[in-house]
Amino acid sequence: MEIQRKLLKTHYRKLKGIKSLPLKNVSPEIPIRSDLLSAYYDSKPYHQCLNRYGNSLVDLRPEIIGLSREMNNFPREVINIFRVTGKLAEKYQIEAYVTGGFVRDLLLRRNNKDLDLVITGDLENFIRALADRLGGEWSYNREFHTGNIQLSTGFNLDLAESRREYYPRSGALPEVEPADLLEDLFRRDFTVNTLLLVLKPDGWGRILDFFQGSKDVERGLLRVLHRFSFLDDPTRIIRGIRLAVGLGFAFARETKALLKEALTVADFSILSTSRVLKELRLLFADRVTPGLLRMMQEFPLFKLLNLEIEIKADFFRQFKELEAYLEYFQEKNYNIKVWLLRMAVFLEDIHKQEIEEWGLSALNQRILSSYARNRGILSRLNRELDPVELVKLLKGLTTEEIILLLVKSGKGKIKENLLYHLEELADREIEINGFDLQEMGLKPGPEIKDILQKVYHAKLRGELKNRREELAFAEKLIKRWE
Repeated sequence: MEIQRKLLKTHYRKLKGIKSLPLKNVSPEIPIRSDLLSAYYDSKPYHQCLNRYGNSLVDLRPEIIGLSREMNNFPREVINIFRVTGKLAEKYQIEAYVTGGFVRDLLLRRNNKDLDLVITGDLENFIRALADRLGGEWSYNREFHTGNIQLSTGFNLDLAESRREYYPRSGALPEVEPADLLEDLFRRDFTVNTLLLVLKPDGWGRILDFFQGSKDVERGLLRVLHRFSFLDDPTRIIRGIRLAVGLGFAFARETKALLKEALTVADFSILSTSRVLKELRLLFADRVTPGLLRMMQEFPLFKLLNLEIEIKADFFRQFKELEAYLEYFQEKNYNIKVWLLRMAVFLEDIHKQEIEEWGLSALNQRILSSYARNRGILSRLNRELDPVELVKLLKGLTTEEIILLLVKSGKGKIKENLLYHLEELADREIEINGFDLQEMGLKPGPEIKDILQKVYHAKLRGELKNRREELAFAEKLIKRWE
């Protein structure tokens, strides 16, 4: 315990001096001037860090929280990972902590299988030794001082060396270099994600809290640590919205103002599309609720993709229906790309050529841009249709494309036709093939395709129930052909 107290005091002294800069406590309600923004990103790494500290929105009030009893309730595999990591850190004479969502959710009594670890030493050697002891596959990124261990048991460990970040421009990938633990925590997204769970034996089961993150967990608040947080990394906007909706948290007043400021003044032109899509994939992996839609009305997050998407009132109806359809079809084991389908609802006016540079597969591009391409089909679906006509009209469309038409249609007959296709016709196939026809005496040629098509159409209309009936029907057709 005494070691943790000394650590807190040491880091407190370091940051206390930095925080006395004159730029401290700049009001986030006052829009940042473009010249100040340019000066921040044009400055050298050391001065940018000083500027960031000077614009701190948090006070340093170190606290230690004891949770050793709760840790004994962890799954055995998790306890083993933590103990092995802690003992190895002790051997290497470095510090090792669990941080991020796992510690936050520990206080919320929520399950979280994402294990993020931070260490205060040479990660490359440490991760190699840790993977050897845990029996996992490891990788290491020298540029960003990060690594990963994939265990055969299914656990995934993300590790990072404590580091500081320098952003050459808003939204650019940061340049990183080793730094002490407190600097590493100050670069993080929200105070609730700065909590540290001690793994070394002499501090086992204790949480270090520098920035009142535990208090924000109790109050259900999301607070950034400094004014430039959303400008440095705009993907934090999406992450913050996901956390707010998923945890039922609210943005602190200053954080909310800064989020809106970033959406107004930030330049997203160099922001990596793949990073934005990664966050959107996480956001849309869960249900799109009315609460999320209202938040998206307030914070237009698609600006990060340089898109102006209006969150229309009818989206509330569409997503209510979509979530019901997804639950229904997933219970029936339909394989649906749910995050793409949810995102496609918003991109109703986006064409494929507008997203070709996103680095997605051709199929994913097709799903996202499908409504603009297929919306003309809706008027032709608004009538009684023979099953053969219906299949021809929807030929080649994926399940996601059809469900998208379903939630966009808003009309009874259209929905009836689309549901009938999905539930009855989409997987209806004939059980005979050309070899069966040749065994009946039909010679190879275009007649085989023609007869099989007629059998298929009869099957679609419900006139044939099984292989025996298909063979009998085909035999009649062959006799007529002869």
